Amino acid sequence: MADGYELFSPGPLNSLKGAPLGGVTSHAEIGGKCSLCHTAPWNMTGMSDQCFACHTNISEQIIDLNSLHGIVFENNSNVTCRSCHPEHKGALSNPTVLKNFKFPHDKFGFSLNKHRANWDGHDLGCQDCHHSDFNNFNLKSCNVCHEQIDGFFMQTHVENYGLVCLECHDGLETYGKSFNHENQGFKLIGKHAELICKDCHIGATTKLDLQSTPQNCYSCHQADDVHTGRLGIACGDCHTPIGWKPAKFDHNLAQFKLEGRHIVVECALCHLDGKILGTPQDCAQCHQEDDEHQGVLGTDCSLCHSANGWKPSTFDHGQSTFLLTGLHGSIACEDCHSDQIFKGTPTECFACHAINDKHNGFFGPDCSACHVTDGWLPSTFNHTLNGFPLTGAHLNLACTRCHSSFNFKASSPVCVSCHGEPVFHAGSFGTNCVNCHTTINWFASYTGPHPSFGEHGGINHEGATCRDCHTVNLVSATCTKCHDSNNPGD
Repeated sequence: MADGYELFSPGPLNSLKGAPLGGVTSHAEIGGKCSLCHTAPWNMTGMSDQCFACHTNISEQIIDLNSLHGIVFENNSNVTCRSCHPEHKGALSNPTVLKNFKFPHDKFGFSLNKHRANWDGHDLGCQDCHHSDFNNFNLKSCNVCHEQIDGFFMQTHVENYGLVCLECHDGLETYGKSFNHENQGFKLIGKHAELICKDCHIGATTKLDLQSTPQNCYSCHQADDVHTGRLGIACGDCHTPIGWKPAKFDHNLAQFKLEGRHIVVECALCHLDGKILGTPQDCAQCHQEDDEHQGVLGTDCSLCHSANGWKPSTFDHGQSTFLLTGLHGSIACEDCHSDQIFKGTPTECFACHAINDKHNGFFGPDCSACHVTDGWLPSTFNHTLNGFPLTGAHLNLACTRCHSSFNFKASSPVCVSCHGEPVFHAGSFGTNCVNCHTTINWFASYTGPHPSFGEHGGINHEGATCRDCHTVNLVSATCTKCHDSNNPGD
């Protein structure tokens, strides 16, 4: 024969049953037709070209860089079909052998850097994981091998994450033992560093599950929240990963700022039963038991007291209906508010000053009618308001000159109640002194017409005073004091 192929024996060809290609199901059925695979030395075509003639699907894969053969040929410039598929090894030999070159396993998402040897120490071969089908991977292979290394770990690991090993593991242990949480957005510090992965990554069976684990505190610690959600979900505002206690909270960020003795008070003394939000902010809710006023001053203790302590205390009496002026401003509260009773305390003078009343109640309870808060003396009284205005010499008299024994209301406005009737009048003019006298002077007396009395009635002695004629009394008159008895014409 011209080609001479029949002169040689091909030897035992490999036999791998599959779908018919070129009329045969395995190379062993080719027989002596060597030209189906081998070309003459002078031909331009090579053996790989002959392979593609039958295995047309492989020639299509080579140009697809995402396929198995596309990745192999892209990363190995000298590779041929025979690099992986040696022939003439007999019908029982494996037609695929990958140890003759560096297979780009990393390109398929799993590095072999950590898988050099099997659990028993022998070199790890492709069949250890892929068995007889290199296009597929049996996930149970991971479990079978790693159970031999650490059976207890694998049992718990499978219980926590399932048998989808390749979802998280890439051979480089990116999400395995070599994973460093420090390089992530959520660093493990404090008690977080003592946890195992499943404590936070509950039910995570894929890499996406791991990456999607919530990083807010409340997602993990909701069951530990003694505040039952009333403080929101940002536990880190008060707590640290070192532990729940000690806890801190910047009360200056709250509506109720801590000042004075409030700063050193334990949280639980105000936030009963761990309740934070909704805690009353009025003083009485916490200090009701300390209220010596028994609620009569209301619930706002800050009107008198400060957060530094109950004492010293202040109260702006200007906010009340009773302003403190004069001596009232320097007296102690209890001088007026006996028994710590504030509301309802009488505001009239007599309620406090009855024991100081020298008038024995004759002027009523309103001391302010005569006195001011600067002191009892000096005192004033507007006599025009009582129907007896003070004029003339009355203005300079002491009150007691008229109001003896401080009896004011019982005092009579009749002149003779103070002045009596002088003997000079001899009972002739009654008790109404003002008919003849003024308050300016007793002697600036009556100047009108002389009353008609007997033979002297109607006589007008201009410029004469009563005593000019009536030397003894007003009943008898002496004319001769001025007129000579022998000269009636005078």
